[in-house]
Amino acid sequence: MSPDVKLREVTMLAQSLLRIPSVTGHEAQVADFVRGYLQALGFEAWVNDYYTVIAVLQRGDGPVVLMDSHIDTVEADAAGWRHPPFAGEIEAGRLYGRGASDMKGALAAMLHAATTLATSSFAGVLVITGTSWEERFEGYTLGKALDELATRGIQPDYVIIGEASELNIKRGQRGRTRVFVDIQGKAAHSAHPEKGINAVYQAVPLIQRLRALPPRTDDFLGPGIIELIGLHSSPQPVDSIVPYAARLSYDLRLLPGESPSSVWARFHAEIAALAAQDPDFRANVELAQDTLVTASGRQETIVAFPPAWKLPADHPLVQKAQAALLSIGLRPQITKYDFCTNGSYSAGVARIPTIGFGPGTEASAHVTDESISLEELAQASAGYAAICRELWRR
Repeated sequence: MSPDVKLREVTMLAQSLLRIPSVTGHEAQVADFVRGYLQALGFEAWVNDYYTVIAVLQRGDGPVVLMDSHIDTVEADAAGWRHPPFAGEIEAGRLYGRGASDMKGALAAMLHAATTLATSSFAGVLVITGTSWEERFEGYTLGKALDELATRGIQPDYVIIGEASELNIKRGQRGRTRVFVDIQGKAAHSAHPEKGINAVYQAVPLIQRLRALPPRTDDFLGPGIIELIGLHSSPQPVDSIVPYAARLSYDLRLLPGESPSSVWARFHAEIAALAAQDPDFRANVELAQDTLVTASGRQETIVAFPPAWKLPADHPLVQKAQAALLSIGLRPQITKYDFCTNGSYSAGVARIPTIGFGPGTEASAHVTDESISLEELAQASAGYAAICRELWRR
């Protein structure tokens, strides 16, 4: 296939995907598009109850390679865009639209690579997942897809996450979660504050203790973070009442080995220390939860805790991916993601060797006039095909 033909084909495919709005929880139409595309290539493909597309092409008993892109996007306010967010317009070698970089561009490159691979000979299994709900729950629906694959006797040996990497190889990321601390005070008229317990004042020493905690760090992923991002007092609106409750909101960036129980214990230890000093100090800790609604209308409450993960630089997946990309003229750096991806499940929970490789930059995600380089789309398509061939090579 000539470079011009490849560029034209992957561009048209990306435009088609961008023209289908798929905000989180509304992925059905784009899921059907991806399923139909892969079925036409000979994949066994289906859409599950989470609006996730799962497609399998079996060609023997070689390694099982799974390539994953999420199909949902964040919202787009068209009023602020120079290029309409769902038009798929092209200007100066870049394709514009919501999801161009995060991450329908990568999805188009994977689908185009599948077109090439489906017409070639190899001994192995290719799985492609177009996962839903990632913008709210990184890794959750990929985990459900892996469960479904397991019921069919399919266990991936390698996972390639297509999140934007500037065509570099990502071998890890920090995890994340949100923690709420609810502090109980006692209401009183603000003209007689001595009769109450001001929950905001009670929060101050806890904020100070949490801020003074020694930072955790990882030699590859960098520092863990505990950052206060909100303080809400009750009652609202404020009107001559000493606040009887306060909620602190914390954003955490997690390192390998941290779990919901270890995070809870770290916060609870600081609360217990304050309670030992002040009998009026009372507080509770909880990890943030949110609700997912499936296609059948079932509601699932999920604790948001995508964990950290990292793969050694000398792991065969990293080394083979690098060799494959070098063989087609790319010069990938081996580095890490600064944001969360579905690798939190494949690597962080399921312990499947995982790398990230995709077109675009992290900084171009979720922005007005989101865009991606057309040249990178074509290079990513070639890269996905090359990595798969290298992993299947005996």
